[in-house]
This record gives sequence, structure tokens and C-alpha cells, in this order.
Amino acid sequence: MSFSRRIWKLLRHDRRLMMWSVFFGLLFTGLGIIPPLLVGRMIRWIQSEAPVRDFFLLGGVLATIYLLRGVTRYFYGVTSHIAAFRTLHRLTNETYAHLQKMSPAFVNRQHTGNLVARSLGDVEAVEDFIAHGIPETMLAIVIPVTMSIVLFLIHWQLALISLLPLPFIATAVFVIASRTRNHWRGTRRRFAEVQARIQDHLSGLTVIQSFVQETEQARKVRIQSADYRDTMIYANKWSLVPAGIIEAASGAGLVLIVCAGSWIVRPATDATSLPVEVADLVVFLMYLGQIFLPFLRLANLTENLQKAAASAERVFELLDTKPTIVDHPQAAVPATSKFDLEFANVSFGYQSDQSVLREVSFRVEEGETVALVGMTGVGKTTACHLIVRFYDVDEGVIRLGGTDVRNLPLEYLRHQVAMVSQDVFLFHGTIGDNLRFGKPTATEEELAAAVQASQSQEFIDLLPQGLDTIVGERGVRLSGGQKQRVSIARALLKDAPVLLLDEATSAVDLETENCIKRALARVTAGRTVIVVAHRQSTIMAADRLVVLEQGRVVETGNYDDLMDAGGLFARLCQRNEDALI
Repeated sequence: MSFSRRIWKLLRHDRRLMMWSVFFGLLFTGLGIIPPLLVGRMIRWIQSEAPVRDFFLLGGVLATIYLLRGVTRYFYGVTSHIAAFRTLHRLTNETYAHLQKMSPAFVNRQHTGNLVARSLGDVEAVEDFIAHGIPETMLAIVIPVTMSIVLFLIHWQLALISLLPLPFIATAVFVIASRTRNHWRGTRRRFAEVQARIQDHLSGLTVIQSFVQETEQARKVRIQSADYRDTMIYANKWSLVPAGIIEAASGAGLVLIVCAGSWIVRPATDATSLPVEVADLVVFLMYLGQIFLPFLRLANLTENLQKAAASAERVFELLDTKPTIVDHPQAAVPATSKFDLEFANVSFGYQSDQSVLREVSFRVEEGETVALVGMTGVGKTTACHLIVRFYDVDEGVIRLGGTDVRNLPLEYLRHQVAMVSQDVFLFHGTIGDNLRFGKPTATEEELAAAVQASQSQEFIDLLPQGLDTIVGERGVRLSGGQKQRVSIARALLKDAPVLLLDEATSAVDLETENCIKRALARVTAGRTVIVVAHRQSTIMAADRLVVLEQGRVVETGNYDDLMDAGGLFARLCQRNEDALI
């Protein structure tokens, strides 16, 4: 779909408002045609010594016209900006909603700062194009055409002479503007890269400071910023060319009229003369001065409009990226609710040539707790992510209640699963706000029960604001163990029949972990639970263990059976009484 069609589609809810903007712009233009004609009339009256009252009447008409021009100019600007801001609001929400549909695989391939630049910076730049680009472009077409018609009506020979540069101006501006957009597309990309790097560095500021890398990281930002600066300067040089061409060409029309003066002063009997009245010549010159103004305004806006056009293309490119994890056309909520889990010959890799899981098969019955065990990198966390369809399997099938998870509606599937990730993420806000992410309608009693079960009550009671304590971005004001306990409480509050605990207690001490395990044993009764852990003290409580090595299931059984078997699991455990395995 072409750029202009995308913009037109984007304006589908505000086209009437844009039409009003164009109407007021045309009215403003039409009113601008009248004053030069009245000035011509005044000159004729001066030559014919008209009554004084006629001049006062003419002045009153002029005052009324300029008052109306002021009113129409105001409504012309207001209507276009209202339409632009409404579109900005819709586009921001549409872009955010689209990003929410994208899979983690897409987000992981992008830089977060780059996505932020697209969803905020680029979207905001589109407002400039709608508010100024569309109406000014329309006036840049209408005003020269209208003025040209009037000039031909006044004196067609002089009109031909004075408007000679006009086609060349229009062609030059169009060609240069088209080429300039590519330059501005590059500047928007480089701006996003600078923004992404600064955002990345701010997020990792403690790491930068602890490794004393401030100078080196500042150097990298300086290099990228310099690249952005040079690209901006280059694009700006080309953007200013149309304004210079138009300024020079507008003077060329006047130069041609002055040169034509030698034919104007010739006697009327001369076959080469161009007879014209003084009043008509004055009106002609006034119109000639106005005919290039829309081009000049458009040229002065070129930089902003080209930025906006490049930004719009980047936003459209993002919106055109299709989500890979979507509902199957025949996806349906099962008639009966069963929540046993089954992996059947599941294979998966983040890269096509690098498998993480290979033909993995195991079952977790309703009410059963199964621990996934193995060295780091064998695919334990990946298995959890596949259950909630952050990614889809390459081969095999994962079933929930006997139904392929790909045949379940995504919203239904994820409502049935509560997950505590090893990389705990808390939103900037209060502890209570983060807990209610699990259940927005939770009562105070439900909050208290979840806090108690996760052993969070003790440290929350020590905070002056309690549940109203601000945790900071990503929960930086809480310790690792405190964040994990809040995350567990959030998952418990969701009250889902399937619970995934991925290293959920790795950051808490053993005493706290034991308290959490006892509380979890009560609240998870009857739930399907998968535990990913390295501590023996954690996995001993599981009903069954699934041991992974190089992405394959090598052992399955309870703790005692696997220890007696003397296989991989036993060897890992023998390294230390509570080794990280």
C-alpha cells in the first residue's frame, strides 16, 4: 500500500475534520485574492478623483476581509491539529497494542530503545505531517493555480512571461524532496540507535560504574551521536535546497516583468507593445508576490515534513510486521476443564540450526508437582516458555488437558497458567500495584493471603508504606529475594490451575525457602506444578523429577529412585549436599 493511501487510511476517523481544514484553507486563499483587486480599484479611483466616502467604504471592506482571513486561518490550523492529535492518539495505541501481540522472539531480536523510539518518537513525528504537510501541500497546489488563473485574466501575455519559472520550480522541488526522504529515513534510524544505546546504558549504569567503563561507554555514545549529527547535517543541506530555489525563482518572475517593461512603455500603435494600465500592473505584481508563498512555506517545512514522512514509514513498517504467535483459526475453549500437561516428542531451537530441546517427552498429572532438573542451558526455562506459547515448538506437541496448546485461544491458555520467572520483573509502582497484576479485582483478604503464602509479610511490615511502597523501575528498590517473593505472591494471586516456578526461590535464604515451600504445599494442592530449580532442597519436595541433558530427557522418577539409580542426577547431587545442579 502506498504512503499516501496509508496516511488516508490512518485518517479514516477524522477525514471530515481534515476536509473542514482544507475548506477553511481554501476560504483563506479565496479571501486573499480580493485585496489586490481592491487596491487596483483604489488606484483607478485616485486617477479619476473619486469621492472621499468611497475610500472609507473600500477601507471597511478591506478590514472585513482581513478579519475573515484571520478567522479562517485560525480554524484552518485548529481543525488540522485536532485531526492530527486524534490520529496521534489512535496511532500510539495501535502501535502499542500491536507490540503487545508480538512474540518474545521478535522483541529479543530488536533493541528495546529502538522500539520505544518507533512507538513514541516516530509516532509523534507523524502528527507534524498530518497537521502541516497535508493542508500546506493542498494550499501549495490550489493557491498557485488560482492566482495563475487571475493573472491570465488580468493580462495573459505578462502571465506567460512571469510564470515561466513555475513548472521548473515544481519539478525541482518534487525531485529533491523525493530524494531527501531517504536521507531523513536514515537520520530517524540513527536517532533510534542513539536513544537505544543511552537507554541501555542507563539500565546498566551500576554495571558501567562497577567496571569503571564510564569513559569507554561515553566514547561509544559520542561516536553514534556524531554519526547522527553528520547524517542530520547532510539531510538538512538537501532539505534547504528547495527554499533557495523557490526564493530565487520567485525573484526571476519579477525580473522578467521588469525586463518586459520595455514592451509595456512602447506606443500602442507598435505591434510589439504590451499595453497595461498602472492599476492592473500593481495588482499583477501583488499577485505575483503571493503566488510563490505557498511553495516557500512548504519548502521551509520540508525538514519537518521529511522527518515525519520517514517516521511514518518506520511506524508502518512496524505495523506491517505480522505476529508469529497467533490464535489458530479453529482455536476453541475446551468443553471440559482438565489441566494435566504433556510434552510429546517436543523439539525446539531459537536458531534453526541449534536445537535446545530434542524429542522431549514427559507428563505432569493434575495435582502433581514435577521438577525439571539439569545443568544450566539444557532447556528447562525454554520448556516453561513453550507451555504458554511465548514460542511455538518446531516438532512434536504440548498438550494441556489433552488439547494441543496451539489449538487453545492464547488468552484462555495464559489465563490457566501462572508463571514465576527466574528474571523477576516488577513494574514501577507500588508493591500492591504489582501484586494486582495477578488479579486486578483482588480483595484485601486475597492480597493478604498471597503475601502470607509467599513469606512477604515480614519485610512488607518493615516498610513505612507497606503495600503502598514504590518499588522503582524493575523493582530496583527491593532486594533480589524480596522481588522473588513479590513475584510468587503475584502468581499465587492469579489462582491459576497450572503453576510454573522457574528458579522462584533462588535468591532467598534456605530458612525463607523452607517457609515458602511449606506454604506453597498448601496453596498448590490440586494444581499442576512444574518447578525449575538447582537446589536439592527445592527439588526433593517434587513428586517426580525429569532430568535433562543436552536438551533430551535422560532420567525420570522420584528423588529416592534417581539417587539409587546412580545416574546423571545422582552424580550431580554427589558434588555437594546442596549443590547447584
